[in-house]
Amino acid sequence: MSGRRIYINLRYKLSQILNPALCLTCGIPVSADSFICKYCVAALELVPTPCSSCGLPNQTSRNTCPVCQHRPPRWHSMIAPLIYSANTRKIIQDLKFNEQLNNANALLTHILDYYRDHQVDVLIPVPLHTSRLLERGYNQAEEIATTLSRLLDIPVDRKSLKRIKATESQSGLSISKRHKNILKAFQFSPARCYKSAAIIDDIVTTGSTVSEISKVLKRSGIKHIEVWSLARALKHD
Repeated sequence: MSGRRIYINLRYKLSQILNPALCLTCGIPVSADSFICKYCVAALELVPTPCSSCGLPNQTSRNTCPVCQHRPPRWHSMIAPLIYSANTRKIIQDLKFNEQLNNANALLTHILDYYRDHQVDVLIPVPLHTSRLLERGYNQAEEIATTLSRLLDIPVDRKSLKRIKATESQSGLSISKRHKNILKAFQFSPARCYKSAAIIDDIVTTGSTVSEISKVLKRSGIKHIEVWSLARALKHD
């Protein structure tokens, strides 16, 4: 554990002791285990009738949308319950950029049932490149995976998947540039064989990152791959 990560954890625990429990989005007092008030929970938007493959709204009566029926993704299914907007965006951005590590637990408390029926051997968080990890001090995908592991009793593999290419931020890039940016960015060297795995990330935008990771995992022999995310972006930033 890095010195910065230790500092972040100590600062969070101290804030828990000194500050009253406040809603993460509107700031009104809540019970210590609520994190988000009932009004802001009601405002969290769920993806309507999501496609089981890509997580986007599906207007058909089938489980998968026409796009995924025509061109299935490299993974088998996706769980990304929330729309990446409004309150959800704020909570995730605070987790990702403002060191609010408990925000993963805060959101998962309210959407955990979406993941319960999906059984996999291991949770694999999307890794940061070493340079980005040293800069930020933590990996938000790993925070989400750690919380899911505790709540669902599924092990996390934090070491086997590595980002070996220091890619630029995907935000703002076109779909084609996202694919090119993330190409050959990952290496997977597991210490044991997995039959199934869930790739863990905070949000899915175009799916470029999880598609590249799925390709790498499949090459290692993993037969069943799922993508578990907190939220799905309906528009590309």
